[in-house]
Amino acid sequence: MLKPLKHCSRCILPETAPNIAFDEKGVCNYCRSYQNFEYRGENALARILNRHRNPQKKYECIVNISGGRDSAYALLKVKKDYNMKLLAVNYENPFTDTQAKKNIKNMVKTLDIDLVKFKLNSQIHETCFRNNLIAWFKNPSPAMVPMMCIGCKIIWKNILQIAKRYDISLIINGGNPYEYTSFKKELLNVSREADLKSTYLKNLTGLVKESLKNYLYLMPQYLPVLFKGYLFSNQYSIGSRLYSRNIERIDLFHFIRWDEKDIVSRITKELKWDYPRKLKSTWRFDCKIGHLKDYMYIKTLGMTEKDDFYAKMVREGLMTREETLSRLERENEIHLDIIKEIFTQLGLSTKLIST
Repeated sequence: MLKPLKHCSRCILPETAPNIAFDEKGVCNYCRSYQNFEYRGENALARILNRHRNPQKKYECIVNISGGRDSAYALLKVKKDYNMKLLAVNYENPFTDTQAKKNIKNMVKTLDIDLVKFKLNSQIHETCFRNNLIAWFKNPSPAMVPMMCIGCKIIWKNILQIAKRYDISLIINGGNPYEYTSFKKELLNVSREADLKSTYLKNLTGLVKESLKNYLYLMPQYLPVLFKGYLFSNQYSIGSRLYSRNIERIDLFHFIRWDEKDIVSRITKELKWDYPRKLKSTWRFDCKIGHLKDYMYIKTLGMTEKDDFYAKMVREGLMTREETLSRLERENEIHLDIIKEIFTQLGLSTKLIST
């Protein structure tokens, strides 16, 4: 019988979290070093939006959408509450959940907004992901789980190109500061409290070092994708900054407080948004690869990104410890049927997957 995991007496992180340590009261070092997030405020957001209002333009901003809850709320908020003339942009991820696609269709129609969709050429997303997936199962490493998302790390240049094409100088994302997973940084020997802007090169260095331990990640035909992926991995990366000096990029929830109940309530009522009920969670269902990553983290660390996310909720006073433990027991369920769908889509044997 497996020994029950020890959890932080304050935030619920398990003893398997990378570089975790507990004091005499059972409180972890993640809690002791944590600094509550400071929102920039709605007035600061209003000043940015007002800078980009232009009666001569058809579109004043882009809102990136995936069909998930936070980007749906960002779309609703920017259009309905702030009355911005926006263009919705969606990357047609080959692993998008069916319900997420329905959500995109419903909210674009409900808000009566224009939508630009784009795909990557030559199935590059699928082929790179397939290669990295095979590499991971050859040598399972929690530090390399983010490599499963390499396809989505190369889309920022496409988004910036769309902004230039439509003469748009503001891009708004539904970025949630509590989603920046602390233990991923620890796995790469990066300070867990450092922000995206200051750790970009350190994260890249850590991933390169880990990749060198498994040659399959460095197959020559995929190196250009890896280079582009970490040049344009997010809105703060060096490629994004150099390529779009005149395009401002912001995360909505760095300005206004992230409130799960308000978000889910509004998008459900006003946008006909929904999620697959069998998942028991509204978080990150929009890409099926998220379920695979949960499987990988549980297999190697005994936890998922939800543990880290909800631990931050506890530290911020947004959830109780008891509520968090209850939710994790439900939401950390592994959905092997969805994972098998991914393997089948890629033409891989499902024998690699164990329960």
